[in-house]
Amino acid sequence: MTIPVSPALLMGLRDLVQSPNDAKPALETQLIMADLPILTLEGAMPAEHLCVGDRVITSIGALPLQALMPVHIAQPLCVVYLEAYALGSDQTQPFDLFPSQLLKTRQGDMAFARDFIGQRGVRYRNLPQARLLALHFTRDVQIFANGLILQAARSVDQAAA
Repeated sequence: MTIPVSPALLMGLRDLVQSPNDAKPALETQLIMADLPILTLEGAMPAEHLCVGDRVITSIGALPLQALMPVHIAQPLCVVYLEAYALGSDQTQPFDLFPSQLLKTRQGDMAFARDFIGQRGVRYRNLPQARLLALHFTRDVQIFANGLILQAARSVDQAAA
């Protein structure tokens, strides 16, 4: 059985990976696939190779990664698969996104990954299991990953606001 990743499910996963320590300020979470290439000051690297303190390139400059947590989903997961160059010449590697992952369009708007289904090189695919990473920042930011600008997945209500 495939579990479609809905915005509500992603918000639930984000809640699970939030810092349990109430004394710390709440951290904003980017929940992404572990092998997604993330742009840092040292260059692009798979998210799974990041360490706390690495400076990730964001929409407001290079910010240090405050925390990261691996998340493993042992059930089948439906994701949006992007072939290399499917969304532009800067997207040089194929990769997966959550259907409710937000990314910046060429027009500058934010859109769900699922909205690109049907375009050349973009389709759904099922993963038997998924390795995810929760990247924690002090602010809600957009990150640069594989030539695209990504924002943390939000619920439908938050995305429409």
